Amino acid sequence: MSGGAKKNLFNIAIVLAISIGFIIWQFQGVDISTFFASMLKVNPWWLLGAFAAMFIYWFLEAVVLQTASKPANKDQRFFSSFRITMIGQFFNTITPMATGGQPAQLVMLTKQGMDAGRGSSVLLVKFIIYQAMVVLNFLVILIFGIHYLMTGVTQLKFLVLLGFGVHVVVIVALILVGRSQKFTTKLVHVLLLPTRLFMKKEKVANLKNTLDEKIITFHEESSRIGKDWNLIVRCCFYTTLQLWIYFSIPFFILQAIGVTGIGLYMAITYHAFIIMFATVMPTPGGAGGAEYTFTLLFGMLLGPAKLLMALVLWRIITYYSCIVFGAGALLIKDTASKKIKPHIEALTKAPVKNISS
Repeated sequence: MSGGAKKNLFNIAIVLAISIGFIIWQFQGVDISTFFASMLKVNPWWLLGAFAAMFIYWFLEAVVLQTASKPANKDQRFFSSFRITMIGQFFNTITPMATGGQPAQLVMLTKQGMDAGRGSSVLLVKFIIYQAMVVLNFLVILIFGIHYLMTGVTQLKFLVLLGFGVHVVVIVALILVGRSQKFTTKLVHVLLLPTRLFMKKEKVANLKNTLDEKIITFHEESSRIGKDWNLIVRCCFYTTLQLWIYFSIPFFILQAIGVTGIGLYMAITYHAFIIMFATVMPTPGGAGGAEYTFTLLFGMLLGPAKLLMALVLWRIITYYSCIVFGAGALLIKDTASKKIKPHIEALTKAPVKNISS
C-alpha cells in the first residue's frame, strides 16, 4: 500500500473515531436494539429522495467545473468533469477544512491536457464563486429564518458569527491571490524557502522560475474569466441551485424517519448553518463540529432516538457517500487522460529561464 493510500485511510479512521466517539458520548441512553429496529422502518422513497438530492448536488458541481474549464480546454468532456468532481469530493471529505480537493482536481485537469496555471485559475475562480454563494445564500436564508436559529440555544449567535467571519476572510484572501500577481508571486517565493534545506540551489532556481511562469498563465486566465460575465453568472446560478438542493437533504431524511413537524425552510435554515460552521472545523470532514451542530439544532425538536437516526443517515448521505463514490471515481480510468510525469520531477528538470519582472 502506498504512503498516500495509508494517509487517506488514516484520515478516514480519524473521522470514524471522532464520529463514533461523539455518538457514544451523546446518545449513550439510546437503546441500540430499538435504534436498529427503527432504522428498518425508514421510508425508502424519502430516503431515495435524499440520495437523489445528493447526486444532483454532485451533478451541478460537475456542471460548474465543465462550464468554467471548457474555455481553457475545448476537449474537456462532461464525463471527465464529473469524475474530477467526485475525486475532489473524496479528498475534500478526508482532509481538514476540505484543503485536499483542489490540488487533487488540479492534477486530474493537467492529465486532461490543461496547463497547470490555467487549471489553477479555473479551480480558484470556481472556489471563490462557491464560497461567495455559500455566504450570500446563507444571508438570504437568515433574513427569513433567523428566528429558527435564535430560539433556545444562546451559543448559536457566536457560532453564526464565527462561521460567517471565517468564510468572508477566505473569500477576501482568495480574491487577493486571484487579482494580485505581485502578491501571489511573493507568497509562492516565501513558501519555497524551506525547499532550500533539501534541494540543490540550481533545482530551487528551476522550480522558482517555472512557477513564476505558471503564475503569469494563472493570472492571465483569471483575468479572462473575470471579464466573462456570462460564465460567472451561469456558474453562480448553478452553484446557488446546487446549494439549496443540498440544504434540503435533512428535510427528506426527517420525512423518511417519520418526523413531520419540521418544515422544509426550517430544515434548510438549520442545514445551511451546520455547513457554514462545520466547514471551518480543522478536522477531516468537519468531524465533531458537524455532529455537534446537527445535534444542537435538531436536538431542540427531536427525541434522542429520532435524533440519532437523523444524524446517522445524514452523515451517510452527505459525507460517507462522497468517500465511497469518490474512491470509485479514483479507480475508474478516463481514456481522455494523458500520461504525465510527476510534477516535482518535471519542474526540477526544466531549464533555468530568466523571468523579467
